[in-house]
Amino acid sequence: MSEDLTKRLSPSDKDEILTAIKNLDSRLGRVEQTVEERLYDTRPNWQKVITEIEQLQAGQQRLEKGQDNLRIQISELNSIVCDVNRDQIVINEAIRKIQLDFHAIDKRLHQLEMNRN
Repeated sequence: MSEDLTKRLSPSDKDEILTAIKNLDSRLGRVEQTVEERLYDTRPNWQKVITEIEQLQAGQQRLEKGQDNLRIQISELNSIVCDVNRDQIVINEAIRKIQLDFHAIDKRLHQLEMNRN
């Protein structure tokens, strides 16, 4: 089934393969060290970025809460404006009636003066 191919290799081939593997191990070790050094260099940056993102999210939540409060206040203000408009209509009606009464009284007074003269 599976054949051991290393038995066919000459000793010099085996030495070359072992040397290549050692070189790869060495290179891999240097790459791992470089990655660790870069991680060490970039870790403060990432921590700063994470902190800033958290601050942005907190600020966004405050803004959203503020917007919700403003929506409630605007709704209440709209209700108050409707009440004021209704009251203004009532006041205008009352003033109109007073003016009509005033005109009627003025007309009657004018007729009384005419009759008296």
